[in-house]
Amino acid sequence: MKKFLCVLLSTLMTISGLVYVNAADPVYGDSNNDGIVDILDVSCVLDKVLTDKTMPVEENPDYMEYVDLNKDGVINTADVAEILQMVLDSNYIPDGVPVTESTTEITTGETTEITTETTTEETTTETTTEETTEPVTGTRNWNMSNSEFVRLGSSITSDVTVNGLELNATSGKPMAMFAEDVTIDGVTYRSALNLSGSGNTDYRSVAFDVEGLTKIEIAIKSSGTTERTLNIATENGEILTTLAARATGEKYTFEVDYTGKLYIYSAGSGISIYEITVEGAIPSEGTTVTETTTETTTFNGDTSDGVVVSNFDDLKREIAKKNNKIYVQGTIMCTERLRLTNLNANTEIYGLTNDDGTAAILDFSPLRDSLTSSGSGGTGISMGGSHYTFRNIIIQNAGDCGIRISGDGSGYSTFENCVFRYNNNSGVSVTNGGSHNTFRFVDSYRNGDLVQKNGADADGFSVKLNAGSENKFYNCRAWENSDDGWDSYDRGTLYIGSVYYEECLAWNNGNPYVFTGEYDYENGYALDKNLLYVQAILENYPDFEEEYNAHTVTSWPRVTVRLLGTSNTYENIHSENWAGNPNGFKFGSAETPSSSYRYIKNCIAFDHFNTPNQKPAKGFDQNNGYALYDIENALSFNNGQNYWMDRMSALSATGVFYSFKSGQEDAPGDLVLTTPDSAKQAELESTVYAYRDMIYDYVYNDMIPGEQICDVF
Repeated sequence: MKKFLCVLLSTLMTISGLVYVNAADPVYGDSNNDGIVDILDVSCVLDKVLTDKTMPVEENPDYMEYVDLNKDGVINTADVAEILQMVLDSNYIPDGVPVTESTTEITTGETTEITTETTTEETTTETTTEETTEPVTGTRNWNMSNSEFVRLGSSITSDVTVNGLELNATSGKPMAMFAEDVTIDGVTYRSALNLSGSGNTDYRSVAFDVEGLTKIEIAIKSSGTTERTLNIATENGEILTTLAARATGEKYTFEVDYTGKLYIYSAGSGISIYEITVEGAIPSEGTTVTETTTETTTFNGDTSDGVVVSNFDDLKREIAKKNNKIYVQGTIMCTERLRLTNLNANTEIYGLTNDDGTAAILDFSPLRDSLTSSGSGGTGISMGGSHYTFRNIIIQNAGDCGIRISGDGSGYSTFENCVFRYNNNSGVSVTNGGSHNTFRFVDSYRNGDLVQKNGADADGFSVKLNAGSENKFYNCRAWENSDDGWDSYDRGTLYIGSVYYEECLAWNNGNPYVFTGEYDYENGYALDKNLLYVQAILENYPDFEEEYNAHTVTSWPRVTVRLLGTSNTYENIHSENWAGNPNGFKFGSAETPSSSYRYIKNCIAFDHFNTPNQKPAKGFDQNNGYALYDIENALSFNNGQNYWMDRMSALSATGVFYSFKSGQEDAPGDLVLTTPDSAKQAELESTVYAYRDMIYDYVYNDMIPGEQICDVF
């Protein structure tokens, strides 16, 4: 047998070639540590398996880190197959296989009912009128550390105006918001607008109107080690003055005597702008100022600027291209991982809405159900590239994470009006260098590794294990996942960079009753036939749905759930073995240093209940980490413990921090908590639960909630 395998491996070596990767970084699958993943690694691991049968990973930590690809605790033939697939797969880019916290990250899958889509576009316009006669003298200030700029995300690819400051960019000449802790003239900044290269009045510039003699103060810094030139120019391109952007940072004050639009842009390479203050006449904008906001959770606009796809082969072909706009129509059943490998892809993926308002869906159940073991090969969307945009789409039923963003240089992408659900690991995973990603109006729910790891690792949003910096969440919701809502678990360097949470909510994560269907039954919700356990019940008890709907179930069926080469039982789920780790917002781990940073504003955590693996379950959880943070307003109630923040250090804490119905005394650290009276508690609960039920109504009807602010502060 061994002789046959050696001949087979020798043959494979002659036809497959070598897969080259960056030897300076950890290389998953590189069992002989030579910096490449090739057939020699397959041979090496296979020899180990044949010699030791299955080797527990604790006997060899290096193998655990790089060779136990499916993270099941042993080195076996499943790992050999995964490495061999890497070698044979010409599209292979290292995925950054997830390493787990105290248990592992794996999966729960569920098949769902599917719908199709088309489109509708809703636009609301608010118009106010200002009558002006003479220019008003005053001061305008734009600080890039403020949330209205931070929420723009990592890549600005089109013109946008923020509080009167115009940011000019194109998809081919983008700008970016970066996290940069810099102190200039005694002022500390945490974010910068980076011009990302040379510009002009059309792109990579900022602009504002001036009228007559105007005093301008600007804080800037070169993005590199050399001095760079910043131009101050008129709208016809005449340069009025230039400034030297140095690597150490500089604040300049100067005057211009000009009426019209003033442009600021780099004459060459990237320059970071931290703050602009303008003092002088505020020009009249005419008699009418119009502010337009567009709800884009549904879309039926002109698709002539891109290509419409309705099957997986077309989607796979189009997504391999750069500078592409793809419109996804209907439900696409995905039989393989969708690999996003292009750097600077500038590719947009839009979901078209059906006539009945339901959303476009990428369903990975065909891939999941074809697998005989768990691991990163079951990931739905694998992003090793950068600069992608997803809008108005549902991603579901992957055998591993819904999307995994991993690798140096990966990310720099935007996800807006998306839903990640019923995946067998985290809905969203950002790890191993993935950075500068922006999530706006995204729901991640009922993702769970029920079968493989009894709920141990599937988070709503997982930004952990060497994830990069500048990952931002605005008005996102993480709920009823088998592990945490948000997880930012650190282990080993590099440590996770800055993470931003604004207008975000987390609730009822880590609850095993969700995944058996009992939670829905006890609370009067419809039967969720996308849950694996419920599917197993329906296979064994055909009358169950009728009894459920009539609310006449006398005892919950005990069935065995099978998926991805393994199984789980009701008795195991309802035992001390349940490994779900229910926290709302987990901000780090014992290894998270004070150099890490979190930004928290208007966030809410509720209904996290104690489990065998988490006592107490927490709403806002430092998890023994020491990250620095800024926080403005928070609400936490009905958790095992509402706040555990005493090791973290608040750079600022403003607003109100509500806490009530905490199972264990809070450890708020720098926060001063407010316990509202009973009337206020009832008001807050009523508002939050009504909001939760509204979100349910959207997603259980295959619609996308989009931006929905829970206004309690």
